[in-house]
Amino acid sequence: MKILVVNGWTEDGDKDHEKAGCALQKNIFNNLIKELIPDVVVDNYSSYSPNKFILDSYEAFMWTGGGGNIYENNQHNKSQLNLCSKILSLGKPIWGSCWGMQVIVTALGKKVFKSNNPEFGISKDIKIKNNVLENSIYKNKDLIFDAPAHHYDIIVDIPDDFEVIAENDRCIQSIFSANRNIFCTQYHPELGYDYIADLMIFWKNNYHAIFNETEFNTLIDFLKTKEITDKGDRLVELKNWLLDLN
Repeated sequence: MKILVVNGWTEDGDKDHEKAGCALQKNIFNNLIKELIPDVVVDNYSSYSPNKFILDSYEAFMWTGGGGNIYENNQHNKSQLNLCSKILSLGKPIWGSCWGMQVIVTALGKKVFKSNNPEFGISKDIKIKNNVLENSIYKNKDLIFDAPAHHYDIIVDIPDDFEVIAENDRCIQSIFSANRNIFCTQYHPELGYDYIADLMIFWKNNYHAIFNETEFNTLIDFLKTKEITDKGDRLVELKNWLLDLN
């Protein structure tokens, strides 16, 4: 089996991860995939080093998070959307995390909007409102759960052939198309709460208008503790999706 992981980050974004002492998100996906499917071949696409791939040679595609806004007009976004359109035409399974969901939704003609109530570090009280995936992707998942998250933008409308699967009081949290074989989350099951905490510490200046010092430190401490108790649960849907491919 071959899987292509599409890196949603720019070169500067990846460099920020390295400066923060955090693994690149594409590598987190690579490691999770190889852990669950030992004989898999995993390749990576990045907009800043776009090696040519024979897209039809892959059985599935996975899109990481990213740090931009897909509605902005720049070369990175154009590259991401162009690749997404080509992948969508293949009709093969796609996973999209956060930025990945926003790229896919945009490529399918819907808009992404700036949130009036963004989520930092965690999405709380996500409710599975549609049971279509209870025996597959969401098998053994609590009907109400928390998840790692960090996003300023949201989707408010879904493309044709998609269903809203989960949401909370902030936004749509996961969508699924059986016909297109696509599953996307606004949250990040692949990222540890403590990992997001470390990135937030690195980007601390971005949050001065959102948290005071005490609130920020309390959130960071909470995220680091949350990872200890919730790691197994946060990975459920990602593991289920990958194992269903194999």
